[in-house]
Amino acid sequence: MSDRKALIGRITARDEAIDTEREQEGIVLANLGQSVFDSRLAEGKPLEKNKNVVVGITGEIRDLEDALRRLLADDEKRSAIQEEKKSLNVELRNMKNKEEPLLEELGRSAWELWKSGRQIDEKMEEALDNLVKAELRLHAAEDAMLRNENDTGSKVVSILSRGKALVLAGRRKTASAVLDRHWGRAGRNLREIMPPEAFADTPAAVSFSTLKALSKRRNDIAERVKAIADETKALDAMLEDLPGKGGVSKRVTWIENALDKKRAELDDAFRDLGESWIGNTNGKSVDAPVEKLKNEWTAINKRIGVLEDEQKILSAHSDYLESESLRDQKASQISRLEEEIKSRQAALKNLKKELAAIEKNLAAQKESLLPLPVED
Repeated sequence: MSDRKALIGRITARDEAIDTEREQEGIVLANLGQSVFDSRLAEGKPLEKNKNVVVGITGEIRDLEDALRRLLADDEKRSAIQEEKKSLNVELRNMKNKEEPLLEELGRSAWELWKSGRQIDEKMEEALDNLVKAELRLHAAEDAMLRNENDTGSKVVSILSRGKALVLAGRRKTASAVLDRHWGRAGRNLREIMPPEAFADTPAAVSFSTLKALSKRRNDIAERVKAIADETKALDAMLEDLPGKGGVSKRVTWIENALDKKRAELDDAFRDLGESWIGNTNGKSVDAPVEKLKNEWTAINKRIGVLEDEQKILSAHSDYLESESLRDQKASQISRLEEEIKSRQAALKNLKKELAAIEKNLAAQKESLLPLPVED
């Protein structure tokens, strides 16, 4: 048995060696088929079918690779414009933060001009209307506080008087806050209804100029955001024309899997072409790379042949040892059965003797029996 186990180990080793050689043979045949194809040795009827299969799969791989490159390029472009859009949105927020103090400064500058009696344009009063009203309310609140202070003078201040003073102070504070809010609103109104040239020689010119630049930049950004939306829409439309389904990542995965399958098919097609070339030629080629690969294939086949011959011999010896083992098992079973038969035959002989003695005694008993008595 130990000899047979050793043989089985050697057979297993040969199987593994043959598998390795077969794998290498497939690689060499695929390389041979590709070399035959590249060297234009596949022209002609015997190999035309194999060549056409290679051409077809190669074209499918090329189309998939082109689609993958386009998909990745479009996705890179999509990412770039989305990043640009984010940057533009940040810039818009920053511009808004810059505009608020500029609008307030414009409102204050225009207010000072107006108070100084310089009426640049009839629209200026319209733009400053709310500011004028707010200031009037502030003055009214301040006058009311002053009158209340004059009325009380050095008198003992009653609870009611203190309450009135607090109310008036609150009104003044509210009126002042409202006035502060109107600086920016006034500046916004001025920007919308008055031309920047009207303030060319005034302190408000700088604010107007900066606001004008910001406004132009905002318009540029709006146009660019619209262009980005159009580009994104176009990229989405182009995405639908590419292989696979779903978003970019799913389509990339689908194309990569399809490429793996097609490359495996191409290897098989090259392998078939290599085998067909060997089977349809006299074994010689003027192309050095093809000849080299053919020689490699021949050497591998010889090694496989040697291994298979050795495997047959080892298998035959293993089968013989297995038959020997089976023979010994059967011989042992027969021997045990024969011993059992002998033992049973001896037991049978003794039983027959005992039966004969019982029958002899039974006959003697029968002869000595008297008739049974008659029942009353």
